[in-house]
Amino acid sequence: MLSQGMINQVYLERALYFYDFDLEDGIIKADIIDKNGFNYTQTLGLSSPCSFDELMKRFYDENYYGLWHVADAQINKLSCEELMKAYREGRHFVEAFIYLPSQDQYQRISYYLIPDDVSGKPHAWVSAIDITADEKSREVIYGQLRNDKSEIEDIIASANIGMWHIYLFDGQKPKMKGSPTMLSLMGANEGMSEEELYDFWYSRIKKSSIPSVTASVEEMINKGISENTYTWKHPTKGEMFVRCGGTSMKVEGKGIVLRGYHSDVTDIVTSETKQKQLLRDALDEVKKQKKLLQEALDNYKEADYDRRRDFLTGLRNRQDMFELLQDVLSGKRERIKSMFMMDIDNFKLLNDHYGHTYGDECLERIGDALNDYANKNNMYFYRYGGEEMLGISFSDDKPAATIANEVVKLVASLNIVRGDVPAGVVTVSLGYTTDNSRYEKMIDKADTAMYKAKENGKNQAVCYEEMQINE
Repeated sequence: MLSQGMINQVYLERALYFYDFDLEDGIIKADIIDKNGFNYTQTLGLSSPCSFDELMKRFYDENYYGLWHVADAQINKLSCEELMKAYREGRHFVEAFIYLPSQDQYQRISYYLIPDDVSGKPHAWVSAIDITADEKSREVIYGQLRNDKSEIEDIIASANIGMWHIYLFDGQKPKMKGSPTMLSLMGANEGMSEEELYDFWYSRIKKSSIPSVTASVEEMINKGISENTYTWKHPTKGEMFVRCGGTSMKVEGKGIVLRGYHSDVTDIVTSETKQKQLLRDALDEVKKQKKLLQEALDNYKEADYDRRRDFLTGLRNRQDMFELLQDVLSGKRERIKSMFMMDIDNFKLLNDHYGHTYGDECLERIGDALNDYANKNNMYFYRYGGEEMLGISFSDDKPAATIANEVVKLVASLNIVRGDVPAGVVTVSLGYTTDNSRYEKMIDKADTAMYKAKENGKNQAVCYEEMQINE
């Protein structure tokens, strides 16, 4: 379980600012001053001691700063009442992401809700880290994606081609969305609902064309792509020839989404060669723009990968871990089988004896080994803080006990030499749990078992569930 000392050790050096307050009285005793000398308390017109709730009110409600995102979905706002509610429910970590317009700076603020070492009262330990560089990079990439999307839409609209989406979800009526050009080509009312727009389109397909439209839809679903020309009855222009092409995408747990283009080819249907050339040019342009969009997307994925990795060890970082544990849509969280917490034995002694450069090299080598092991065993490893690393297994093939013992032996087998302890090499103590009934409790259980491994002599693994039985 996290302690006050562990939080201080991890965050004091790299935090912009660090403070704590008693959750019950909500009073911050000292001014909040960052390492650059900026006094947040005085800037907001307050003086110490001051109320946390009043500071938050001025922070967010008076347009001095902007609240960007709160990482704990069950926290409605940052207040003593909400934080105390989270603490009582056993949730000990909240993160807020904010933007400070006056400094053009993004910050990630972490709230650790744990008892004070002396009084035992619930305290909030608050640490802020500057993430401006990461967010500026994301803004550039998102801006490029938006520009590319806008350019594609302009090109398609200039060719008088409408774009559409059809949603075929299980247990629901078919729905359809259309671009402004699509609605204009169809003569449809912009106020139509998605269900009404689908009925409007389908009811006006000429009866003799329904078999070819049905076959084209089936081809989209089965082969992923299809193209078709059919006769459609326009509300004012009468019968017209429509050229449609599209692709399909399966949405897990919902159904199928069809998406494609709609073009009026009535005037050129007798000139097939010209029609094919126009469509070919339009499709080539779309493919070209799609390629550019894919390149921008690849750049975003690369930047997103860097954002989720710890720069020293190469392991996934805490932000990536908490995003996984809070993700209720992807289904990844529900596939967690076991969780592991490990800590390098006597790491402070190693740093004191050999220096921090050697300590960093030790973390790098262990990080490389854990990443390699994770790739082979359906796992993720994260740098949890300092010399602590957390592992999550999704494997049904290898028992948690086997993984735990293999990881302990793996670190020892790296033969990272140290003469300041009897073992002679760098080792880890590891705790793990297989109780995945409550994901928010797994970290605490693995952490408790890890400390038991240290008490038992270090360089070993302890299972939380077996520890409870033995005690």
